[in-house]
Amino acid sequence: MKPIKSILLLTLFSLLALTVHAQSQDWPRWRGPAGNGATAETQWNPKALAGQPKILWKASVGTGFSSTSINRPHLVTVGNENGKDTIVCLDPETGKKLWSYSYPCGLGSYPGPRATPTVDGGTVYTLSREGHLFALDVDTGKVRWAKHLVEDFGAEPPTWDFAGSPVVAGDRLILNAGEAGLALDKNTGARLWGSGRGPGGYATPVLATFAGKPAAVIFGQDTVYGVDLASGTQLWSIQWITPGSLVNAADPVVFDGKVFVSSAYGKGCALFDVSKGRPVEVWRNSLFEAHFSSFVLLDGYLYGIDGDARQPGAGTLRCVEALTGKEAWNARLGFGSLIAAGGRLVMLNSAGTITVAEATPAGYRELAKTTLPRDQYWTPPALTGGRLYVRNLRGDLFAIDVR
Repeated sequence: MKPIKSILLLTLFSLLALTVHAQSQDWPRWRGPAGNGATAETQWNPKALAGQPKILWKASVGTGFSSTSINRPHLVTVGNENGKDTIVCLDPETGKKLWSYSYPCGLGSYPGPRATPTVDGGTVYTLSREGHLFALDVDTGKVRWAKHLVEDFGAEPPTWDFAGSPVVAGDRLILNAGEAGLALDKNTGARLWGSGRGPGGYATPVLATFAGKPAAVIFGQDTVYGVDLASGTQLWSIQWITPGSLVNAADPVVFDGKVFVSSAYGKGCALFDVSKGRPVEVWRNSLFEAHFSSFVLLDGYLYGIDGDARQPGAGTLRCVEALTGKEAWNARLGFGSLIAAGGRLVMLNSAGTITVAEATPAGYRELAKTTLPRDQYWTPPALTGGRLYVRNLRGDLFAIDVR
């Protein structure tokens, strides 16, 4: 009976594993499946992040801020070492390297790559801080095409270099490059439309629909643009000058014909109605001064980090009603990044503390907390398949069991 019992147990465990994967959403791009920092995945347990984290594996991927993109059986990120960027593909279950591709690229003042790869079908798209743009076969790492934003398209880098991640929209690859964005053919890298030399901003393009037409919101150097995806024609614009630094880095939030934007250095945040083409300010305040941490919108409430990465100990997680700008609650957790999964918030602060809380306007309700080895953690985590993937500046990538 013992061999039969063992076979039955193994079969049960295999079925459970398949069920978890079947109900899990991949995390194939910057800020998750829809690029909004949220996933519908519920196959995880916040209590798994109470006390010591259960680290399944750890890999060294090089210096940088690039987050991880997971489209099973591939996990892709980018790091820098010895004057080279390396695009690395790992097995998300084991951390085993599947392939890597390197090219010369300087470390930069904020060291290493900023943009996160995008996995679309069988192709992965990556962008370096200097403007190297690659489309690679996700199975082999073979280059399908390569471009350079500066050399091939004349795009001027912003002060702190290119940072927005590539976004796939149908047959187009949309980039925050030039004054108000750049669109390429995702299959060939050919230019479809552009918006001058720029420079642009640091946020990732946000896909949207205005007046029934597919569009993108580009957070430029000193202006927020709504652009038609087909032609690049500007639909509307909102001047947004961040004092001193021109760091427009947190992704805008788009919903119901409205656009929410925020930046630091005393600028604050505001909501605009763009449904009739000409932007109308709905409200403005200083509850959110987002340096570069992006927001999550859930059930009519904005969750995000108010704070400046340059100020030690600064950073407050806030819940604000999106339509009114009124604060529901706040919690001083430090500067960091935020994602949401299955109605819970997962906040990673810059010192490596992970906090899980309920996503509810009723009040701050903490569920669990754990801490990783101390380093600088500015990169948003990714959650899929019962694993939380967290990366620090030095290039330590942790796969944490949250089942």
